Amino acid sequence: MKVERPALGATIRRARVPVVLTVIAAGIAALGGYWTGVSHDRHSATAVVLTGAVTWSNEETRLIAFEVDGVVRKPDDGDTIYSVLTDNWQDVAGTSHSDGTYPTCLGGNGGDPVSTDHHRAELTVIDWDTDGAQRMHVAVRVRCLD
Repeated sequence: MKVERPALGATIRRARVPVVLTVIAAGIAALGGYWTGVSHDRHSATAVVLTGAVTWSNEETRLIAFEVDGVVRKPDDGDTIYSVLTDNWQDVAGTSHSDGTYPTCLGGNGGDPVSTDHHRAELTVIDWDTDGAQRMHVAVRVRCLD
């Protein structure tokens, strides 16, 4: 008795079916991942230029209190604190500095890292959503006005 074997072509076709199904499933998974990524919010920050007075500054922490021109504060409002995260700033003469130094209009006198002098400045700021109760104000550019 002779046992008949299926034709070689039929065997190859049967072997290809799982491979093709696996490739299709991988493609669907990749497209699903792509669309999931695209559908999430892209966090982008819009920079805003503010002019006002720096009422307090600490060079060591790189934090400043800044009062924006034309904004009336209520008596119980606290200071608006900005984190200065830039190494690029412009002095009163218009010279740009990108050497890592702290802006002169924010620094204290005589080596004191804290200044309470009311210096005028222009800040380019973004608000950073920290997933907390308040957004963090970040100064990404400083231009000294006095």
